[in-house]
Amino acid sequence: MESEDDFDMHDVNESGEDDFYSGRDDDAGAMASYDDSDADDADYEFIDNDSDDSVDYVSHSHQQNYTILSEVDIRQRQEDDITRISTVLSISKVEAGILLRYYSWNVSKVHDEWFADEEKVRRSVGLLEKPVVPFPDGEMICGICFETYPYDLLHAAACGHPFCNSCWSGYISTAISDGPGCLMLRCPDPSCVAAVGQDMINALASDEDREKYSRYFIRSYVEDNRK
Repeated sequence: MESEDDFDMHDVNESGEDDFYSGRDDDAGAMASYDDSDADDADYEFIDNDSDDSVDYVSHSHQQNYTILSEVDIRQRQEDDITRISTVLSISKVEAGILLRYYSWNVSKVHDEWFADEEKVRRSVGLLEKPVVPFPDGEMICGICFETYPYDLLHAAACGHPFCNSCWSGYISTAISDGPGCLMLRCPDPSCVAAVGQDMINALASDEDREKYSRYFIRSYVEDNRK
């Protein structure tokens, strides 16, 4: 009649675990058994196991922590955040985008700061509720080149300070060439803090500059969400 000890050993042999520890001394086998018993707490990178199956499992356990998103997916998430802020705060999508960039794309932070002190946020970010100066109906002198232009060749941010399209294009191009700081562009008037939104970039920048700005725009979303 077989003893219980013989039965247990027979089970171990059939399971192949004796092969699993083959070539090791008793101490190594004991350490491996100890690691198995604490698998939930152990860092899998330090498990003493040379089998291919174990390597595959470790790789899988790390891979499942990541989700690969395409650029289309990222842009959709970015647009969803902009739409959410625009809807909740009753502001335009351009203004929502400016707010989110200022607060590192943190939707909760935007909500908290806005409802705590909307006026303070508007001043800090450059979201003016009304123009500082009225936009001209007729001719006006550009504040950069000092040439006179009809109103249809002038543009202004929310502040109303008019500049000719050519000067705007040069101003925007220089900012974009300087790097991602262009995402927080302000009015060219030195005394003005009005933010320049993506709508003006799209209307006044060259195709090349619009593409660069777009890349900075999505990159800021990705990098800020890594933190």
